[in-house]
Amino acid sequence: MKKNNKYIFDLDNTLIYTDKLNNDSYNYALKNIGLPEINKIKRITRETVFKTYKNINTDEKSKLIQLKNEYFINNLHVTYMNELVVEVLRCQNKENCILWTSADEARVKALLEYYNINDLFKKILITNKIDISNDIEEICKLHKCDLQQLVFYEDNIMLVEKRGQLNLNVIGV
Repeated sequence: MKKNNKYIFDLDNTLIYTDKLNNDSYNYALKNIGLPEINKIKRITRETVFKTYKNINTDEKSKLIQLKNEYFINNLHVTYMNELVVEVLRCQNKENCILWTSADEARVKALLEYYNINDLFKKILITNKIDISNDIEEICKLHKCDLQQLVFYEDNIMLVEKRGQLNLNVIGV
């Protein structure tokens, strides 16, 4: 008897390639608050910025995040879709698909709408992806399934390895 697979898709650099726009957005924000750009990093994160510029105060952090998010949402044309993974998504029943991401909610909605894939998911689960075991337990509850039925599409090697340790079916992108 064939098991009824349930699919979990990551957003950034799995469904949609966002590194370039993400980095451009952070550098735009840094420049606007008077700080030098960060280069030679695959993907700039808040953590990267705040470690690089330890003296940024709370107001500057808020302004930086606001500027970064605005720039990102206004320049979605710089991103591009992973056609192969999106085709896999389109071939599935919506009830079997969950988007699991750590991205900002407004950015998630903007990307999904821009690429017209917002209606392809049963649920959008936004977490920090730190407590993976807890997140996976939540995903199983949402899908009403066993761990063995889950199929993950993910680009983050650390998360892929962690899921591998949990004996989950992970397709690295």
